[in-house]
Amino acid sequence: MIFIDERVRQIEQQYAHLVQDVLVLRLTDETLKLVLVLNDGTTLRVAERWRGSTLARYSYYWLDAGDRLKIGWDNSPHHTQLESFPHHKHVGERMNLAVSSEMSLEDVMAVVEQEMAEPRMTQIDAEKNP
Repeated sequence: MIFIDERVRQIEQQYAHLVQDVLVLRLTDETLKLVLVLNDGTTLRVAERWRGSTLARYSYYWLDAGDRLKIGWDNSPHHTQLESFPHHKHVGERMNLAVSSEMSLEDVMAVVEQEMAEPRMTQIDAEKNP
């Protein structure tokens, strides 16, 4: 359990600038399940299963403030048609599959951070620039 505890601390420290809160759902010797509450009101559901220091299984689901799927990454071995099998992502909805090069929380958080940094067009901006 020491490795998992260290992993949670690492996540808290490494992403403190993006994360408001870390909700621990489950910790065992090999598994962690967390919800990262992000500064923009979205959440990232994190599930990792480790074998020693090797990440064996992962699932990272990024949900908007209304709990709708933005992007979900996982390596469940059920989409054999994809080039990146078993690694894949669900974009916008579970059935919208795509190849994924993101294979760790670090990869996923780089995507999240980049999207959070991009300026968003507000309703007022949209009305000014039809």
